[in-house]
Amino acid sequence: MPKLLHIDSSSSVNSVSRTLAAAFRTVWDKEHPDGTVTYRDLAAEPVPHLDLDAVITLMAPPSTENQQAAAALHEQLVAEILAADALLISAPMYNWTIPSTLKAWLDQSLVLGRTLPYDPSHKPLGGRPATVVLAYGGNYGEGAPDAGMDHCAPYLRTVLDKVLGYELELVIAQHTLAAFTAQDPAEQAKGAASLQQAEAAVMERAKQVAESLS
Repeated sequence: MPKLLHIDSSSSVNSVSRTLAAAFRTVWDKEHPDGTVTYRDLAAEPVPHLDLDAVITLMAPPSTENQQAAAALHEQLVAEILAADALLISAPMYNWTIPSTLKAWLDQSLVLGRTLPYDPSHKPLGGRPATVVLAYGGNYGEGAPDAGMDHCAPYLRTVLDKVLGYELELVIAQHTLAAFTAQDPAEQAKGAASLQQAEAAVMERAKQVAESLS
């Protein structure tokens, strides 16, 4: 049965990105009730940021207790990624980029010769489906005045698509704060419409991914 690696990163109790990822999971769990899901909540149990000991273990065998612990974490995270037939990541935009907890998870998980290819033409994760669900408080879509301030989607496209070779689809909900901050009903309607479209898109994506792995 297929294996899914599901990563949530929002710290909010009203998280749109988590809600959309849950919609994906509803479809996935229905299609693959006997499948395996490895779940990481990076807000509840954050992965530590790279420190000196962790960096040393990426270049040489561990020689201290701290380095052994760092190497063991690398191995666990790498094993989870390599074992997963599909990847699901949800993230909000925090100060125009991804949460630091998600960046830490990527930093700890991407290891040359294991998940990161030495040879760009040989990608261990190439072709596997990855779905990234993003929630933006404002509007950073194509043509919007603030489009150039989006450092979430471009970064994740670089890492997951261009470097790792995942078959990537991004689903983005815009205007997610409009319901709480906008006084203009038209702005609130934009937020509601974007959320509805994102939910439909993520459920369709989940169905496609689930069927492709059946």
